[in-house]
Amino acid sequence: MVKKIVVTLPVYVKKFFFSEYDGYTKKNGIDEIHVDKNSELGKLIHLISRPIPFTQKRIQSDDPGTLSIRYYIHVQAYEVPNDKLPLLAQYMDEIFRRSLICEVRGGHELALCDYGPLVTESLKRRGIERDVDIDYQTARKIYRDYIAKNNRKKEKSYA
Repeated sequence: MVKKIVVTLPVYVKKFFFSEYDGYTKKNGIDEIHVDKNSELGKLIHLISRPIPFTQKRIQSDDPGTLSIRYYIHVQAYEVPNDKLPLLAQYMDEIFRRSLICEVRGGHELALCDYGPLVTESLKRRGIERDVDIDYQTARKIYRDYIAKNNRKKEKSYA
């Protein structure tokens, strides 16, 4: 059975998933993606689904970061609880951060150059507008924090 949930995300995360899952805009202006049950996001949705024998109030939002997700689930009574939607949005942000780090790290370690242009290219590839959807320094900070964390690990002495 095909079901639908509506998640409110930051605009840059919405655009990231919109490009990753080949999203489309419906006639009423709602951006929507279809998630396969074998994808990372599909497995996550399946894990947080649980049997809910009553009808939940559907969440509607006019926020520009609202994304509608269609997914398939075999058991009709399984639903994603409304109280889990903020946690799903938080994890989707983590997926975005991990993808950005992996993409930038590949170019940064290969070319040994400044990672700023690599961050810009990664954002541009996903259709995320720099300094409009996400502040450029915030995007750089995601990778900078990753580098700092790895340097702290290397500096530890286990003697």
